[in-house]
Amino acid sequence: MAANNQELPVLPAIQVMEESTGTKAGYRRAHARGLVVRGTFQATPAAAALTVAEHFQGAAVPVQIRLSNAAGNPFAPDRQSSSTGRALGLGVRFGLPSGAVASWAAVNIPAFPARTPEDFLRITAAQKPFLSLQPNPFKIIAYLLTRPQVLPTIKAIAKMKPARSFGCTRFNGIHTYFLVSGKADRQAIRYAWLPRAGIDSVPPSESGDLPPQYLLEEMRQRLSRGPVQWDLQFQFPEASDSLVDASRAWPAERQTILAGTLTVTAVEPDQKAADGLVFDPTGVVPGLEMSDDPLLRFRSAVYSESYRRRSQETPGEAPPPDLDQ
Repeated sequence: MAANNQELPVLPAIQVMEESTGTKAGYRRAHARGLVVRGTFQATPAAAALTVAEHFQGAAVPVQIRLSNAAGNPFAPDRQSSSTGRALGLGVRFGLPSGAVASWAAVNIPAFPARTPEDFLRITAAQKPFLSLQPNPFKIIAYLLTRPQVLPTIKAIAKMKPARSFGCTRFNGIHTYFLVSGKADRQAIRYAWLPRAGIDSVPPSESGDLPPQYLLEEMRQRLSRGPVQWDLQFQFPEASDSLVDASRAWPAERQTILAGTLTVTAVEPDQKAADGLVFDPTGVVPGLEMSDDPLLRFRSAVYSESYRRRSQETPGEAPPPDLDQ
């Protein structure tokens, strides 16, 4: 039985995020800097055959998408260095014909560097600067000694190249969900958003020409030239693949299908209002079910507490320019 919110370490998580990742009053505790855009999502017949969920029946549905720098500090740069990128996010809210809303949240890393809420507390505490080092190498080493299965993810994050654009970035859902058909068949899947423009990064030779924060403005300019699209891919597991461990990516050779296309056409005109939206990875509707992944409900509870806090706070510093526009 999944833990309820009262049993989850939500307040300790918020505290360690505030202490370790540079969060600011009035902002999200993670993914603090972002841009909300809008467009449509249209599913394929292959997806409709697997689920009765409203947004997978083939008609185009309206969406709001939040593209974000995953850092807790809204002033954090969009890359770690000239050769190393930063974790980014893509959250989607699907407006359904019934008036309901479904939501998902994806990231550009292959898996999560934690399996449980307790792991999350440890890996987040390691982000607190030690002398001039961030993350703290000693806490990272201690964590990996007890969680060696996350080493591939840690290495992948360390090797990420700076993204040229959100529109040239792949985003992974990392958690397992179940599609439920009209015959009540259940199919486990993980999903990914694949950029139609192709995956592209900024080489070190060009990095010096970019400001510390460039991705939101780049997306505005890209949209001024036309729509930006991602294809939705569903990946199916084999018997050896965990359905509850977000720290382990499924092998790339697993079977996949094209499930739909996300088309972004415009920037939401009122960014301050749009920034109040929550992109909850547990926002499922009939036809979609969550797995027992312990991080799913934990993330949802943390998002709720983050929203409660920031909605009662006044930003203590001037917001980044894009939030004013």
